[in-house]
Amino acid sequence: PVACPFYKKIPGTPFTVDAFRYGAVEGCSAYFLSHFHCDHYGGLTKKWCRGPIYCTALTARLVKMLLSIDSAYVCPLELDTEYVIDGVKVTFLEANHCPGAALIHFRLSDGKTYLHTGDFRASKSMQLHPLLQTGRISLLYLDTTYCNPKYKFPPQEDVIDFVVRTAQRYLKKQPKTLIVVGAYSIGKENVYLAISQALEVPIYTDASRRRILHSFGWPDLSKRISSCNQSSPLHVLPLASLQHENLKKYLETLDQRFLAVLAFRPTGWTFSEAAGKELDLIKPSSRGRVTIYGRIC
Repeated sequence: PVACPFYKKIPGTPFTVDAFRYGAVEGCSAYFLSHFHCDHYGGLTKKWCRGPIYCTALTARLVKMLLSIDSAYVCPLELDTEYVIDGVKVTFLEANHCPGAALIHFRLSDGKTYLHTGDFRASKSMQLHPLLQTGRISLLYLDTTYCNPKYKFPPQEDVIDFVVRTAQRYLKKQPKTLIVVGAYSIGKENVYLAISQALEVPIYTDASRRRILHSFGWPDLSKRISSCNQSSPLHVLPLASLQHENLKKYLETLDQRFLAVLAFRPTGWTFSEAAGKELDLIKPSSRGRVTIYGRIC
């Protein structure tokens, strides 16, 4: 393995954050995981024995369930609760990213404070958190793809409202429209949950994702999950599969239960400046019976 870069290490502590791919890091006695996305937990396998892994309770469940990490090494921490680890005060804050994602706040004995964001989406509630209001941050670790002024995403609530309104409009025009939301293994649950609530329909997805979603312990989400792909016009599929040809073939497997597909790729990877200014200006990509909205975040 390559040497662990300095920005994965928290100065004055024996801690690293999202540094599992670098082998046994010299001087590290505690490994922190910001959230359960593979570009952050990469390097974690069921053979892990290098030290304790600190993460949120939800992330801990996923680490044990999907990576088969020995429970003895997994140390779940609750959000907004201060813990003392190796003499350092540590607090996890909501990162407004995927389920279980956390900002990690470190307060050293000499008074220095460090904040590691992991992947996050800034919000007013985050800015108003007491820990970020009352004290100066000595060093900020920004782990973000979009650290550039040109990226100005609309509020998440506006994006979800746009998706719901669009789905309702298409269904009014063609009641036999299949609504598809693309997602990674976790993340974007608030998008398809909002559609499910607005349309009053269950959410169909495959067995693997159903297992993950049930592990969240979210009653309103769990009760809406369906194992029958014919019973609901709302399906969740892997983000990578949301291509015109793939969706056309997928439609054909449903025995003419649906006549058209409306798909959403809710990811910032397809950012456009126009979308950041006015969501209703977004133009979908349509081909035959398949329509894909891909430029929303």
